[in-house]
Amino acid sequence: MTILIALFGTLLVLMFIGVPVGFSMIGASVVVLGVNRGFTDLPLEMLAQRTLYGVNSFTLLAIPAFLLIGKLMNESGISDRVFNVARVAVGHLRGGLGHVNVLSSMIFAGMSGSAVADAGGLGPVQMRAMERDGYGRGFSAAVTASSATIGPIIPPSIPAVIYGALANVSIAAVFLGSILPGLLMGLALMAVVAVISRRRGYPVASRATLMEFAAALMQGILPMLTPIIIIGGILSGIFTPTEASVIALVYCLLIAALVYRTITLTSFWRICRETAIDTSALLLIIAGSALYAWVLARYQVTSQIIDAMSATVTSPALLLALLLLFILVIGCFIDSVPALFLLTPILVPLVTSYGIDPVHFGVAMIFNLMIGLVTPPVGTVLFTVQRVAGISYIELLRELMPFYLPLFAMLLLITFVPAVVLFVPGLLLR
Repeated sequence: MTILIALFGTLLVLMFIGVPVGFSMIGASVVVLGVNRGFTDLPLEMLAQRTLYGVNSFTLLAIPAFLLIGKLMNESGISDRVFNVARVAVGHLRGGLGHVNVLSSMIFAGMSGSAVADAGGLGPVQMRAMERDGYGRGFSAAVTASSATIGPIIPPSIPAVIYGALANVSIAAVFLGSILPGLLMGLALMAVVAVISRRRGYPVASRATLMEFAAALMQGILPMLTPIIIIGGILSGIFTPTEASVIALVYCLLIAALVYRTITLTSFWRICRETAIDTSALLLIIAGSALYAWVLARYQVTSQIIDAMSATVTSPALLLALLLLFILVIGCFIDSVPALFLLTPILVPLVTSYGIDPVHFGVAMIFNLMIGLVTPPVGTVLFTVQRVAGISYIELLRELMPFYLPLFAMLLLITFVPAVVLFVPGLLLR
């Protein structure tokens, strides 16, 4: 356990002083190895091999593809078309544009798999429309922030790809296991929107005519087929999740360039460059986490944790409760992707030793970390929405308070009722 404390403590110190996460993981691993073996006797060639081994994965090719899809959706105006479809579908309900906000995020989640892409791309469209219809700016921002967390839940999902690769479990199973929790999460948020809208007397829009619905659907149907292509192709065995991400990217590019004609070579080159930068940052974290995981394995840290927990925690439910709180605290201080790389190598062997399904645990952990995106003090989505909305951090937090209730209720449901996660994979992957 001394190794774990030294490794984790060094990592936190490096991150606290501003060292990038990937370099922090490499640095912490080197420090622990150096202290135990002597800095003059470090196996430098082995360290380089282990670091590069982490990014030598066909599965991880899906990450830049999904990142580029999200940027392409925002750049080409597909976000606006998705919002219009949601508006004609549920805009007539009490708190209509709040429901539209949540529903459009659910649809967008099936295409981009990124919470920040949702908040930064679709978010401004959602908030402007809500403000024009008389909704408070703080409420609009709170709905946008909470609904953006659905992005990495409903497949395709970048965190699901990362977890599947790290835990060596089926990415298709994690995708399918996320569908029902994502839908329930959306419905729970819409219930809160309805209650608040009724209390505050927010307006009710007129029901869209059949012609208006058909026109909006015709404009948005092509990009909305993206998740069907991804999930359908994977389930039918036509292609793997990685291949599905590339096929979906080509499909979205063809729609944007040839059908809608809203993307130019200049703008495409720019978003490709942005994607390359984002991917490089992620790959650095992946490379660092590979060395970090190797150090854990070398000193049998995971085995020591399993032995220690087995002696004190006998119930899988109690273990899940303890891990739920632990991950929640970690998610408040560390962004979701670095947290996945930090925790997965340690926690997956632990939960499987208790007979907990790794797919169930993976979806619960991802959901837990998504709550961290809208929880102080780090809260990446919080800062994104606050900047876009132009409101104070305190005002956004105050408006968000009612939305934490369904988020935490859903977290408890997903964690302690495995069937919510495992029903769909069990039905479709037999």
